[in-house]
Amino acid sequence: MRALEVFVAIVDCGSITRAAKRLGLTQPAVSIALRELESSLGVPLIDRDIRPVRPTRSGVILHRRATRLLSDVEGLRAAVREAGADNLPSIRVGLVASMTATGAPLIRALQAMADELQVLSGLTPELAQALLDREIDLLITSDGMEDTEGIERRVVLQEPFVVAWPLDAELRLKNLSLAGLADAMPLIRYTTRSNIGLQIERHLRRSGLDVPKRLELDSSNSVLTMVSAGLGWAITTPLCMVQSAIDHTRIAVHPVPGAALSRTLFLLHRRGEMNAAAERVHELATRQLRALLTSAYQRSMPWMLSQITFG
Repeated sequence: MRALEVFVAIVDCGSITRAAKRLGLTQPAVSIALRELESSLGVPLIDRDIRPVRPTRSGVILHRRATRLLSDVEGLRAAVREAGADNLPSIRVGLVASMTATGAPLIRALQAMADELQVLSGLTPELAQALLDREIDLLITSDGMEDTEGIERRVVLQEPFVVAWPLDAELRLKNLSLAGLADAMPLIRYTTRSNIGLQIERHLRRSGLDVPKRLELDSSNSVLTMVSAGLGWAITTPLCMVQSAIDHTRIAVHPVPGAALSRTLFLLHRRGEMNAAAERVHELATRQLRALLTSAYQRSMPWMLSQITFG
């Protein structure tokens, strides 16, 4: 296994010197491990006559299979460690930005699961790459990564999209279609660097709308602050509204006109790894979201709460 790790590092780095630095070994040790691997297999694996070094045809096949095998071994190590401990030594969790609305209670519950907790929050594409790069162990996100092999998924939340506009525009906007809203006021968008922004853009295109891009923002707080200030209307979700922490009495909220639109939050982890931890985090996240959204909308907007599914 160590020889395979050395070989994969050489191919990934394109250099024996850089591979040695990445692995914390000396350059001669890396060269010896490579020669012994080639000798045991009876074929050259690296073309040493070109720079950066590249694998031979046999090396390409070995690199592909070895990368998969090393990932499986790492998953096995994690599973064995997890099974033998009441608490994990460490856990690294990624949270899509709207999940930060759950605040301290979720973080406190996660801290009780491990001796060391790391939490990373950000935009969905960045978090997905962090999971693939093994920078995080678990991820709660709106991207199910269905096209990615080796990923386990658990549904945490399904919520509807809603439209929000300034309260003083309620009478003239209340019964308009999406096209009517786009004509009446500017649409304040989520950036298309985010999964929620991409999902909204796809829905607008499916509805046959080409809405001018005038204001595009990164966060729910920014989007809904602009709405409450009277600068336009937005498409958002119940959880994003809570995460924004704006005064909900300054905006009007209604179902999206026309075809229904919803999003799903998933808990993701690599297959065969962190299974027990994933079950516990799924239960914690679902419970926290139910308490948070029920408290926020049970009295003020029960119609919206009735469209939310937990777990």
